Amino acid sequence: MEQNIQGKQIGRSFSTSILIVVSICLISTAAVWVAMSKSAAETPVGSGDANSIVLEEPETLDPFLEMEDKLASAAAVFELHGYLVLDSSLDSDARRAEYLIVPTASENALYDLIISLETKLWAEHGWAFQTEYDEEEMTAKVYLSDGGHGFELKINQMNPRIQLADNKPKLAIVIDDWGYSSVYAEAFLQYPFPLTTAIIPYLPQSVRLAERAAAHGHEVILHQPMEALNSHLDLGEGGILTSMAAEEIQQRMRDNIAHLPMIAGVNNHMGSKVTADAETMGIVLEVIKDHGLYFLDSSTTPLSVADQAAVAVGLPYAVNNLFIDNVNEVEAVKQQLRQIMKRAVRDGSAIAIGHVRSATAVAVWEMIPEFAAAGIDLVPVSQLLINPEKGQAAETEMTAGEAVTQPADYPGT
Repeated sequence: MEQNIQGKQIGRSFSTSILIVVSICLISTAAVWVAMSKSAAETPVGSGDANSIVLEEPETLDPFLEMEDKLASAAAVFELHGYLVLDSSLDSDARRAEYLIVPTASENALYDLIISLETKLWAEHGWAFQTEYDEEEMTAKVYLSDGGHGFELKINQMNPRIQLADNKPKLAIVIDDWGYSSVYAEAFLQYPFPLTTAIIPYLPQSVRLAERAAAHGHEVILHQPMEALNSHLDLGEGGILTSMAAEEIQQRMRDNIAHLPMIAGVNNHMGSKVTADAETMGIVLEVIKDHGLYFLDSSTTPLSVADQAAVAVGLPYAVNNLFIDNVNEVEAVKQQLRQIMKRAVRDGSAIAIGHVRSATAVAVWEMIPEFAAAGIDLVPVSQLLINPEKGQAAETEMTAGEAVTQPADYPGT
């Protein structure tokens, strides 16, 4: 029995010793782990011996590389919404792409286009976006972001204030007979390229439409009523007659110009008798020169001496090459526009006159793709002026049948 008691005591001592040893090992292991953790925390990345292991955060790949391919779908969005791309650029270093687009219908809305573009890019790439609009300049800046990286898209909608390249054939389209209340005026006001709007003075909507045309960036000129060979045609208020004294002509011209102070020039409304009279034209053009304006001969008669009179007084001038809407039908107007486009390409520039009419409004909008395809730059008349020195001979080239293509002093000229 005594031996059994001694055996149990020895077993308990052995078990206690093992427990103490295990505890010491565990404490030592924990101490070593804490020390190593502290050392690793205090060691800078990249320091230590070659065998040390440093865990780093993985770099996020830049999602805005190779953007030319990733933005290829933008062209499809533009086309879907009825826009043409006139110009585009991509600057990878600046992380920026820019587009100049033009609508092919007056009802197209830049805001709707941008929403579709944002949705398309988000669906394809998951990019977040934030957009800023400038309604006056008709631009949108879309800021794309993903994983700390960013990229800017700038979308510029063509408007009459934007100047395009100087080396393209130039075409000026003049729209005559503004001043009446017309449902077709809005389509011309919204036109994305510059038009030259010729305003008849003292009509119910003359001032309002002139102000609106100027606010939209279109050039405004006075559509000056002048006596016709057909004396039965009503000139309306402010008209010029060859029978007037010089002082009366001068005062009437000054009053008409003051009525529309935003004008850049003057063209004749009717006027087959006045524009063929060198003395009367000389008086008219001197007043125009005194106001720093130009004169556009509407070419209502082949007997016009307006160009010679302009040279005589040293006044910048231009000459109409073609009336485009003698026939008030869309296809007929488009055929005339194609004819004047050919002249612009051939000669480097051309001028055409139309009127505030339904067919003309539709035709100029529908011709936008053809203007773009032909590389035609639509400009105001002020960019196509002849600047003569006083007294030099006029050298106005006129192709037979192109300038006067409607009866002289047609009421809508």
